[in-house]
Amino acid sequence: MKKLITLILVAGWVLTSYSQEIIQLDETRVNFDPTAEIVFEDYANGIVKVKEKYQTQFQSDAIAFMKENFDISKFLDAQDGLSGDIVVTARSSKGYLMATYNEDGEIIKNYQKFKDIALPYDIRNQLFSSHQGWTMTSNKYIASGNGEQLDNQKYLVRLERGGEKTKVKLAPSASVRGVASID
Repeated sequence: MKKLITLILVAGWVLTSYSQEIIQLDETRVNFDPTAEIVFEDYANGIVKVKEKYQTQFQSDAIAFMKENFDISKFLDAQDGLSGDIVVTARSSKGYLMATYNEDGEIIKNYQKFKDIALPYDIRNQLFSSHQGWTMTSNKYIASGNGEQLDNQKYLVRLERGGEKTKVKLAPSASVRGVASID
């Protein structure tokens, strides 16, 4: 009986191995084109309307979005006699970016402010581990810098637990000790 069961098991493994065929699949290419669609442009009046391809495209990297979708050279050509630094503001329903361009069309300063956005994963985890039992009711993200860099960043978060309310200021950190400093 023992030999019969062993023989059935071995036959099952052998037949199973022969029943699996290797299927050769054709090569597939997946493309992701995150550029937005320009809906309306009137550089003479300084108006450019852009439709995001995905929901948080502008707020996830506002400076890159401006570089991809706003042609500063067209704007400067349309504005005759404009000299000095030029401030361009891009707005969405969640916030805005103010970029200061020089006469050569390069960003020299930037300032951005967004409200009620999703916090980055690491910062969100650090906040909720240090404030267990609290619920985030609102937040603001404020950043500024020179050129295309963000030198000063902070998140202002409102938390609530029962009848208690508190405000927390988080500054993203590049240090090894933590993700952000909580004030």
